[in-house]
Amino acid sequence: MPNLRSASVEFDLKIFRLKGELAEDDRQCAWELYTEISTRVALVGRQDRKTSDFEGEIYVESLDSLYRFFSEARGIMRKFPVGKINRAASKKNHLGIVIHSCVQHVQRPFLEKWHADVRHWWDFESDKKVPPFQRQAKFPRLAEMQKDWANLRYRMRQLQDELVETYALINVHSKK
Repeated sequence: MPNLRSASVEFDLKIFRLKGELAEDDRQCAWELYTEISTRVALVGRQDRKTSDFEGEIYVESLDSLYRFFSEARGIMRKFPVGKINRAASKKNHLGIVIHSCVQHVQRPFLEKWHADVRHWWDFESDKKVPPFQRQAKFPRLAEMQKDWANLRYRMRQLQDELVETYALINVHSKK
């Protein structure tokens, strides 16, 4: 693995543009974020597939995983505060801002729209006698939710890939 002390980086995910000097603390922060993103099927889908399908997922559990990501993201932001990461870089170029933007502008709107409705339907309206996969297939707005979720996963995969490229991380999903 390359040992980067400092390098110039820039990436634009339409969430936030990051540009500045890359330090080892930046890479560690990026790795922690990458780890949280790449290990959550709820965020990126199954890594062995090009498209985002939902085969094998129980939606309420995946939605709970998306929600738990908030806590992990906040932890990463706290662990790598503005003053610690790349002291010379502008604070607006801080990776923590990318994390915040991702949570606020990608995940939060999705969860606000779907988490409570799906959970309520699952707990109080769906037929609990039906097996889980058949049961969730009866969610009244399933196609709309899956479309929104596929969009979220697409954006999170973009972020995951940019983290690997920009911060010279090991792509754990690479077939090489």
